[in-house]
Amino acid sequence: MVTWRLPWRNGSQNASRPEPGDPGLRPLVSGTDEAVPSSVALAEAGFEDDAPVVLRHLLRVPQAELAAVSERCISHGYVIDESVATDVVDGLALLPVAQAMVVDAVALSRERARMASAVSRAGGRVEGWVLLRAADTPVTR
Repeated sequence: MVTWRLPWRNGSQNASRPEPGDPGLRPLVSGTDEAVPSSVALAEAGFEDDAPVVLRHLLRVPQAELAAVSERCISHGYVIDESVATDVVDGLALLPVAQAMVVDAVALSRERARMASAVSRAGGRVEGWVLLRAADTPVTR
């Protein structure tokens, strides 16, 4: 059975939207294995929240493709997360991108696929993803 949680019925639309790069953000759930489905990762972490969180992707991209991949991510509403230290490993630069959004298994799957597609076309790889929220944010269900 599918249940829908409507944001205007539980007050989560009033939840303050977290800002990518905010140093007060704390990790809720993360993943580095592309084979683990989003629904499994969220279920194992017990994540069921209707409030916006920050979804951060850590991408490894060839330096020559960094500008093109950054532009592609920005066109999908992401920002470059400058709170993460970047480095270059095996010729691949770390590109941390983040976006504040309401996340469920479908949304997370869609965004993970979008990022995987963007970096694979550029000859890079996804290093991982993480959901972040301010430590003092109440959980809404």
